[in-house]
Order: sequence, then C-alpha cells, then structure tokens
Amino acid sequence: MPNILPFISIGANGGWDRNGITRINVPVYVANLADVINLNTGAIAKQLGISFPCIGAPFQQTEDGNYMVTCQFEGPGSSIGSDDNITFELDTTMSEDPIESHPNFAAIADKYGWNATEKAFQINMPGTQKTTVALKNGTSLDKATNPLYGVQSFLAFGCVFRKTYASKTIPSNIFESVGSIVSAPPSIGQFALPTAPTKRNWLKMSPKLRRRGSVVEVTEEWMLSGPGGWNADVYAKGQLEGT
Repeated sequence: MPNILPFISIGANGGWDRNGITRINVPVYVANLADVINLNTGAIAKQLGISFPCIGAPFQQTEDGNYMVTCQFEGPGSSIGSDDNITFELDTTMSEDPIESHPNFAAIADKYGWNATEKAFQINMPGTQKTTVALKNGTSLDKATNPLYGVQSFLAFGCVFRKTYASKTIPSNIFESVGSIVSAPPSIGQFALPTAPTKRNWLKMSPKLRRRGSVVEVTEEWMLSGPGGWNADVYAKGQLEGT
C-alpha cells in the first residue's frame, strides 16, 4: 500500500443499465474513518476525468488498518434517450369487483333473481319451489338451488402499463394530463392486447421521478379501466390543469 493517502487504486468497474444510466465504481484507499467521512469525491472525479456526481461510497477496513472506499459515480451514458433504452412493462391483474359492476349484470340479475333491497341473490332460482333439507335434530334447513346464492363479486381483468426511461432533465410536460382519459398509451400496441370493440379506455396516472446522480429516472403509468370505461365527467381533464 502506498504511503501517500488517499490513493486511487486499480480495479475500477461499472457499466450501464437498461435505461442508459452509467455507473462507475472506483476503489480509493484512505488512512482512517475521518478521511472516509471527509473524502473529496469531487476531486477524485476531476482527477479521473469523470463528470458524474458520486451517489454513494461504501467502505470497509483492510488488513493493514486502512480503509477502502468504493466511490460510486452515476450519470447519463451515450445512449440515454434512445428508444433501445426504454423499458416497457404491462402488469396484468385479476381483481375482485362488486357483482353489480359486471357489464352483463342486468341479464344476470334477471336470470338468477337479484334482490335489490338486500343486494343479494335469492336462495332459489326464480320460478322454482323452495327445497328443504331435514336435519338430525328434527329441524329443517332451506337448500340453496341458486348457483349464485352468496356471490357478491366477480374476477375482472385489469392492467397497468409502465414506461421507464432516463433523462438528463425532468421532462417539462411530465405532469400534463395526469388524471385524464386517453384512448391508448403510446407504444401499448407491442403487447398485442385484444382489439375487439370495447368501452375500455386508459387513465394517465401520476409519474414517478427518481434522481440518480446527474440523471432523472422517469416512470410513466396508465391504468386500464373496467368494462364500462373511465367516466368522462369525472376524468374530463388533467387534475393539475385547473378547474
């Protein structure tokens, strides 16, 4: 180990991620914990010709009593902003929704005998006689003949579409139309969702912004509506665009 500390060692490593953000890890040796705390990472970056800020510096003590600090620099790679460095994600779900929200509820309610007062399906199918079952204690119990008796919900398809990318600055229009309806998010076609006629549409959700060194990581989201679509009176315009 050289007597002059801090000492920038060999063994730097790093790379860039799928969004084009570059990370460079540089090992630096210092004499004591005070030097760890007061390490001038800006001077180290300048000495190495790195224009990225240091976003972390984990350290560990070595066998000779010194400390090795791994300076982690992050910033934009040469491919940042390229279409090849955009991550698209389709997160599909099956949620439990109230049976009354089913798009065919009127026909289901008529066929299976929905009681609007009790908000429940009756125990027997409409037009059938009540069936009872004798119990060992001498009493009897009504036997349910309605297959939807006790059913309060159904499984409904839903999904959230995400677009994640890195940018040198926060996009100036990132909050435009948040909370408003769109017919389809950009680039959703690559996931080959069915294109049959439907009332479904999409709602632009709030974005997620994360600062990583000198880069901003942006995630935009759109949520698919239920079968009836998002209500245009409720979601008529962006929620940050005034009344």
